[in-house]
Amino acid sequence: MRETVEFRIEEKDAQRFLQPEDGKVIGQLGSVRKVLLETHDIRVGMIRQLHLEFLKQGSSFFTYWDIRRTYTKKELEAAELFHLRLRSAFEPEGEQCGTKYDESVACPHCGRGARQLNELRLEPGSLPRGKDITRSIAYSEIIVSSRLVEALRAHGISGARFLPVLRKDGRGTIDSWYQLEVTSRPLGVAPVTRFGVSPFDPDSRGEYRCPLGHVAGLCPLSELSVRREDWDGSDLCVAAQWIGYRSRNGGAFRPYPLLLISQKLRRLLGELKSKGFELEVAHLV
Repeated sequence: MRETVEFRIEEKDAQRFLQPEDGKVIGQLGSVRKVLLETHDIRVGMIRQLHLEFLKQGSSFFTYWDIRRTYTKKELEAAELFHLRLRSAFEPEGEQCGTKYDESVACPHCGRGARQLNELRLEPGSLPRGKDITRSIAYSEIIVSSRLVEALRAHGISGARFLPVLRKDGRGTIDSWYQLEVTSRPLGVAPVTRFGVSPFDPDSRGEYRCPLGHVAGLCPLSELSVRREDWDGSDLCVAAQWIGYRSRNGGAFRPYPLLLISQKLRRLLGELKSKGFELEVAHLV
């Protein structure tokens, strides 16, 4: 497995602390530098120290970060489960389009558990093209293309059902998309999995961890490990602990599930050349 981390740093700060060959300037205005490093690169440690110093001054050394992992063919073939990471999102979310939620049953700490009361409603023109699975900015609203749903049903993929999506005005369905509802048993997240706010901030104050265990943190920082005893063999599953946060004052953001898929489903997605996600190996422990 090859693990890399991308940082985006304001060019004025990059010029002060980094070498000219560290990364490349991006954007029309040339105001941001993109730095892509192996996670074991000594420069990652240097960026960590700079970031901690910036935090003391009430700012941040980088404005964006992203960890990505790539695998050999042998590693992919040997895995039993995969973490399916959605890489695209759209807006407006369902609530802005007439989808109703019952917040009274949601966790008062993290907001997880709000019950959807009607069919998911979306604005057809806002939905992405060329993707097979995506989510709204509310995150927990996950939709799947009709093309992919047809293939999943034909190949007997287990662990999920697909619900109709209505147009914002309620006049008929959006035939090209279905809402994903995972029906399999949730898999408990193993303690070895790390979560946090950034690669250098494990959320030591517990700001994004639910005290009742519903939400594990803001973002996963490591590969996902789940309990083998919880897996019922379904092709599509979710982790028992979610990630993310509920927006204050009733904003759009909500906690959302970590999706896991089987080797069978990975191969099918590959045959279909499906888009809208990345896969990481998940570990059964």
